[in-house]
Amino acid sequence: MVAEWWNGVELWVSGLAFPFQFAIVMVLLGPFCVVVAWAIDRAVDHASTWFGPASADEEPIGTEPADGTGTERDADLVDSASR
Repeated sequence: MVAEWWNGVELWVSGLAFPFQFAIVMVLLGPFCVVVAWAIDRAVDHASTWFGPASADEEPIGTEPADGTGTERDADLVDSASR
């Protein structure tokens, strides 16, 4: 039943002129994709909070360590244009 309905919708949309096809897809598919992207973002955010970084992880290169000592990590930065 659903497959027959969907086939009818596909036939109806494919019979329209291209500008109308484009408008219908943007009006219906655009918000759907935004909602799906938001849901994926929320799920990844919650998963990353749940599995969070270990306390022994080091700071990313180029950032100041949490203890404020900062200078020992400067050697990790490489300027490829100067070498």
